[in-house]
Amino acid sequence: MVFRSWFATRRIRHGATAGVIALATGGLFLLHASAAPGPSAHPPSPVTPPPTIPPLSIAPNAVGGPNAVTFSGPHVRGTLAVSDTSVLADVDQPFYADVTLTADSGADDHAPLALGIVLDTSGSMEGEKLREAKIAVKKLVHDMKDDDEIAFVHYSDTAEVVQPLTAVREVRARLGARIDALTADGGTAIPLGLAAGMRALDAETGNRVRRIVLVSDGLDSSRPRSEQLAHRGAEKGITVSSMGIGLDFDESYMGGVARAGHGNFGFVNDGPTLTAFLQRELHETATTAAQNTLVHLHMPDGVRFVRATGADASVQGADVDLRVGALFANEARRVLVQMATDLGSGRAARLTSSVTWGLVGGGQAEAAVPPIELVATTSQDDVLRGRNETVFARVTSVEASERELEAAQAYASGDTTRATGLIQRNLRALKTAASAAPAPVAAALRAQSDSYGETMHQFAAAPPMSAPGRIAAKSAAAHNVANAGASAF
Repeated sequence: MVFRSWFATRRIRHGATAGVIALATGGLFLLHASAAPGPSAHPPSPVTPPPTIPPLSIAPNAVGGPNAVTFSGPHVRGTLAVSDTSVLADVDQPFYADVTLTADSGADDHAPLALGIVLDTSGSMEGEKLREAKIAVKKLVHDMKDDDEIAFVHYSDTAEVVQPLTAVREVRARLGARIDALTADGGTAIPLGLAAGMRALDAETGNRVRRIVLVSDGLDSSRPRSEQLAHRGAEKGITVSSMGIGLDFDESYMGGVARAGHGNFGFVNDGPTLTAFLQRELHETATTAAQNTLVHLHMPDGVRFVRATGADASVQGADVDLRVGALFANEARRVLVQMATDLGSGRAARLTSSVTWGLVGGGQAEAAVPPIELVATTSQDDVLRGRNETVFARVTSVEASERELEAAQAYASGDTTRATGLIQRNLRALKTAASAAPAPVAAALRAQSDSYGETMHQFAAAPPMSAPGRIAAKSAAAHNVANAGASAF
């Protein structure tokens, strides 16, 4: 799901000095660690994980000028930047808005939370994988606070709620024994487990921060159903993260569930990394500063909405609501919006917007975002002077991540020619965008390009169904799902 290349229709570009695209959902920084293989029941051949890349952030000269405005409210601050303040008159052309939202940490507050763990206990989990998963879940319960609430579900052909949502103080002693008693058997009915987890968290009627972590080592044919469940959960304020264990799970399936649920996606091949992922989930849930975050945009005459990534879009006429979900402390989430303009010469348009969110513990907050003016002109020089290269760099970065996900899926299915072609296209687009971007952003684009070059080398060095090949595909998927909603490069 990628935006069409803006420079394919933008005739006034310096040669072709920039790229494409928009953003995706929930992502994270633990994913760098998740990509690294470790000991397991069937140790894979060694493979070099993609390098850790510095975040791509707004350049200082992009804030405060005509292209960008800032806003803030209780525990949340942000920036809205647009790709252009002038566009060619009477030309239908793409136009982008970049919304970055950052949640500020409170006074060391621990948010009241309700956490649901949904664990695969199908036959393929038998042995080391299930033992390590049990250890990781018990460690999570041990580290939760007495007032936190937990629900635990396991699933195979059917789903069972082992522990209904209950305060940890009441179940800490006995839940470990229940987890230890689980055995592996049967198939992998992911939607049944996810639905049971959703129902368990529906029992929370207060103002707790709710999150589900889905853990699986397999795949089935029910991806649309699982994504639908995760999407509905996000609409109700339940974040859904997913963790794939081992080398047999479908990364496009598990990544899709995490994106639909505004959560994180990770890949682990050892018990300690699973423990680290669950600890990360606990930390994020406990430090959530805003819930049900919503960006509202009003499309002026001459501007129309095309699509957004990093949020779920709901469109009614000229009004667009972008549902972002929960924000945890010090997290920078971003949403890129593709629009199209067709303004007559001398006409102006004013992009107006606002941001609302729920406060942890109850109550609502809202920030009015200063409007940004867009003017149609016949002067290409005016257009170039009103351009924000940082926004275009972000567009390029995220479109490259979307294509890299396609490349990983193509490689995993055995189509190495298509995978290589998509990566090579990314390398060209990132190089072109870096040549026009501000220095700090250009460095991040080059680092992203280096990561893709390493991935292409890994794909060429190993058959797709080999252990190193599967690790490379899953690592690439995890890294690029993260970059879709929060800078991972």
